[in-house]
Amino acid sequence: MSRRKFALLSGAALLSACAPVPAKGRRDAADVIILGAGLSGLYAARMLEAAGMKVLILEADTRPGGRILTLDDVPGMPEGGGQQVGQTYARMRKTALDLGVPVVPYPPRPRDAAVAAAGRVMAASDWATAPENPFPGPFRPLTPSAALLVAAGRSNPFADNYAWREIAPASDIPAGDFLAGLGFDEASRALIDSSLNGNSLATYSIANVWRTLTLYAEDAALGPSDRIAGGSSRFTGALAASLAEGTLRLVTPAEAIAERGTHVEVTAGGTIYTAPFAICSLPFPALRRLDLTLSETDTFSAERRAAISALPYTRIHQIHVEPEARYWEADGLPIEMWTDGPIERVFANFDEAGEVASLTCWINGQGADPGRTDEDWFAIADAEFARLRGTGTRGIKVVRWDETQPRSGGAYMHWAPGQIGAWATGITEPSGRLHFAGEHLSFLHTGMEGALETGERAAYAILEAAQL
Repeated sequence: MSRRKFALLSGAALLSACAPVPAKGRRDAADVIILGAGLSGLYAARMLEAAGMKVLILEADTRPGGRILTLDDVPGMPEGGGQQVGQTYARMRKTALDLGVPVVPYPPRPRDAAVAAAGRVMAASDWATAPENPFPGPFRPLTPSAALLVAAGRSNPFADNYAWREIAPASDIPAGDFLAGLGFDEASRALIDSSLNGNSLATYSIANVWRTLTLYAEDAALGPSDRIAGGSSRFTGALAASLAEGTLRLVTPAEAIAERGTHVEVTAGGTIYTAPFAICSLPFPALRRLDLTLSETDTFSAERRAAISALPYTRIHQIHVEPEARYWEADGLPIEMWTDGPIERVFANFDEAGEVASLTCWINGQGADPGRTDEDWFAIADAEFARLRGTGTRGIKVVRWDETQPRSGGAYMHWAPGQIGAWATGITEPSGRLHFAGEHLSFLHTGMEGALETGERAAYAILEAAQL
């Protein structure tokens, strides 16, 4: 048994005695209230319950899991949200093992994607000499989906996955400015913007790319990423099922949260729930919709409110379709595509037999127009496949992660230029008895492991405070 686990378990018996005694007339709903049943909230709840604390999770949705969403109703069961389990995902791998949820390798999949630019579809190997390629000389061999990563990788200043929080202000610049400094003109940058894992090169700090590259390198050194057998929702479902009966309360959206010095109050459905501690694991766009009262002793309150208001979240729309014909066999080009058109990127989803089951058009940032209906997207996809690959498609499902979704506000956070130095450390600190979690607050990881990292941090902070 590790020293940390021993300390945690040996202190568990003392928690109920050491936790604050409710004021006369106050009946606490739990020792800890958690807002949100995503990965960080569920993981924190499991840790706290293991230590003997009573936990109440208030979740607005009809299901646990948050932005973990396996699309069981789409052929091939693609992921609508988090999917990769990296080799460095120690918390996730250990928890999956404890829950009996298998982590398995990805099946073989295509390694190449076609490039569709200015109406012409070509193999990636033809892009370097294509007249449609506007990239500056040394970068012409790079496809639009790879150019930013490779260019940034040649001058990554981060020595390890801790370093991003210490970035020099002069280096925390828009990714578009970084590319312009390397000779990428406006046309080049527009192509790269089409597959950016953010909203715009103009508002996306190059530090996001350097951080991603640092994490990828650390992970790749240990081997390829894996996946949850049957889909990532099997993991969050098992995590939720492992909690005590009555811990998880679905369809209970919070309206207000207030740190009161001696306790925390959460208002949901007209009911006021109180507890000595609370964890808010909501994405910041969801938290913006709540009436938030921070601790009177919170010296970071102004900056925290600014971060909650302004931290960007990436728009993503996924358009899931079935092709009417096996176009890749007809034209001899890869099934997957990068395009400069409205469907942006196309990924194939395979069934257990390795056959193509469906396709996902993956649209990021400015192209993910919230004003487009499902029917609009299906018509656009059908027209684009007919134009580029000579076949139509049948629409199946649209998944939206954007500002119109009240429980997420986007797919995941990213840093705008100048925000890291101002906010990255302070927003992770508690505001009195109100603690925070979620992938947007991770230090060492991003994605699913980043969410677990923050849930763990909040849980340990509460356990430490409760034993004082």
